[in-house]
Formats: sequence, structure tokens, C-alpha cells
Amino acid sequence: MSELLPQLEKTTSIAPIEQLLVSSEFDGSKGTNRAESSRPLTGVKNDIEAIRVWLTRYTETKTTFDNYRKEAERLLLWSTIQLRKPLSSLTHEDLCAYQYFLIDPQPTEFWVMQSGRRFARSHPEWRPFVGPLSSASQRQSTIILSTLFSWLVNAGYLAGNPLSLSRRRTRKAQPRLTRYLEEDLWNEVKTTLEMMLKESKRDREHYSRIRWLFSSLYLCGLRISEVVENTMGDFFYRRDRHGNEC
Repeated sequence: MSELLPQLEKTTSIAPIEQLLVSSEFDGSKGTNRAESSRPLTGVKNDIEAIRVWLTRYTETKTTFDNYRKEAERLLLWSTIQLRKPLSSLTHEDLCAYQYFLIDPQPTEFWVMQSGRRFARSHPEWRPFVGPLSSASQRQSTIILSTLFSWLVNAGYLAGNPLSLSRRRTRKAQPRLTRYLEEDLWNEVKTTLEMMLKESKRDREHYSRIRWLFSSLYLCGLRISEVVENTMGDFFYRRDRHGNEC
């Protein structure tokens, strides 16, 4: 795809979103996915304005703002420069192609910073990529862009979210870790408790405390800290409406 480089350089020079100039043909003012509502919730007229308004929601958290701007900026540049379409005209198929593009942005000399350096956004050698995106970064990009599209739909700017048709991978719930004694093991514990000495008053008191302690831990699911930190004064019982203990 390196043969695309001369064409790309002639059409639009790559630049960060705050410096980017897009012709009216690709600015989204007439995007095919623009909503036709007569009462939009925002007064923006083109894609760059819409993205900037969306980004203002995240200005209080720099890391979030930078990540969201980066992903929206990358898609906007790819859409207008390489695909030659406004962001507000992108289809589901276009977004699928973009996800493949993220795996290996080509032509590299146009999209990727050279020599492994990270240039400031104002630097002429700045590029939106430092290399191919990992699987985790690709997923993060999709999530952020879906958030962008959903907001644009809710704002009455876009008619629909092209990423809503993508297959969403559901995470398998981690198996719940449950610790308990099998009935036969619990019976062994009770048998062992019953074998404790009960000859003296002290022995019987010790036996009663230990039996109560094990029964409380097993039947009530108490944490050790809860048993240690509470006294008998913290325990109470209730009566039902018939006056019976419950």
C-alpha cells in the first residue's frame, strides 16, 4: 500500500484535530449518516465540531481526554484522508476495514512516527500512530469509538451507530469461589468437638465456647474478624408477631 503515499500527501496533510483543515466535501456537513431531526440537541455543523463538543465532557480527566481524543482523531484522519469519506458517512463495513487498518497502519511512512520517536502534537513530524495496535488497544479503540457514535446519535447529530452492529464479546463470569465443608467433614468436626473433655466445670465451659464458636462460623458465615471484634453484647434475637423467638 506504499503506492498510496503520494496520493495521500497531495490531498490532505496529516495534522492533529485542533489543527486539521477538512474540505466541505469531507467535513460531514452532508454526511449520509446525519440525523434528519428538526430538533437536534447540539448546534454543531460538521464532524470536527461534533467531536470537539463530545470531548469537552472529559476535559476534567486528562488521561481520559487524551485517550478519547486520540481514538476519535485517528478515525477522523483515516476516514477523510485514506477512505475519502466524512466520519458521519461511515458504515459498518467501513468500521470493519478500520479495525483491520489498526492492526498494521499503512502506508507506515505516512501514518506512523518514524525512528520510534514520539513527537509533540505541534511538531511537523507528528503522526497519529507509533506502531500497530495490540489486541487490547484495538478493543479499547472500538469501545471508545462506540461511545462517541452513541453520544452523537443521542445528541441528534447521527442517525445511527455503525458500531452497534459489531459482534460484542461477552466476558465469561469468573466462577464464584465458595468455601464450605462437606456434610461428612462437618460431622467429623462435630464428633471431634463432642470428644473434648467435660470432667470439670472449666472443661465444660471451654467445650461450650468452642462448640458455639465453630457453630457460629459454620452456620452464620462469619468472618474471623467479625467473631474477634464483637462481644456477646452485640448478639440479640428477635421475636415474630406471635412472640416466638426467631
